[in-house]
Amino acid sequence: MFQGPHDEIRLAEGEAGAGRTEKMKPRKITSRIFRNLLALTAALCALSLLGQNAQEAMASNMAYKLNKQIFPLAGGGKGRNFVAFPDRGPHQGPGGLTNTCAALNLGVNGTITQFNPVAGTVNTFQCGQLETFVFADQIGAIIEDTVATSGIIVGSDIPGNSFFFADLGSAPRGYTKYPVEYHATAVTPEDICTQCALSATATITRFDAQNGFVLTHQCTQLPLWNLVLGEAVLILEDNGPKTCVPPHF
Repeated sequence: MFQGPHDEIRLAEGEAGAGRTEKMKPRKITSRIFRNLLALTAALCALSLLGQNAQEAMASNMAYKLNKQIFPLAGGGKGRNFVAFPDRGPHQGPGGLTNTCAALNLGVNGTITQFNPVAGTVNTFQCGQLETFVFADQIGAIIEDTVATSGIIVGSDIPGNSFFFADLGSAPRGYTKYPVEYHATAVTPEDICTQCALSATATITRFDAQNGFVLTHQCTQLPLWNLVLGEAVLILEDNGPKTCVPPHF
């Protein structure tokens, strides 16, 4: 049995019944054990950092630079440029709208408009003015200017990011500007219908800013036009809400 602070244990010794007491000495952490503990701790820290930086590393591998032309307003739907932006880029956060004006070389009459399909609100920024909102992520924007211009969009896509389609309501609630991302695998509007499991009544519309054409595709039907890299398309889903994780190259 245990005997006080010295942890003594009495052991029986056969038929003689003679007893002896053996003291259990506390084990010391040797330098060898200490080194093993340090190695294990370092390995665990490395694994933690690896997991933390995995998404950032993947995003850096999806970085790109895209030349973008902005067609001028000319009536009849011309000049309504539906533009896609990357998951990460200088357009985000405070100052992001001003950065976008500079990147696309927009003049003082240039505007950036975003619809919030969940709240049903519209935000418009005029270049050169004070920013009153922050560029919303994963939503395309309408870029307009009175003169033709062009610029460069830079950033990176993040594979695994999800897109949310709000249920269609009174405009602009449910009016989703879906970005055709640089590394997306979708080629036709029907590809988006399939990848995002949109309903048969959902529609996808492309606005041709150069010619003023409006092209609409209804899901499950034969696609008659292709998506354009760097553009955003208008998606209306009356059986929402839905969430989509589109595949990337």
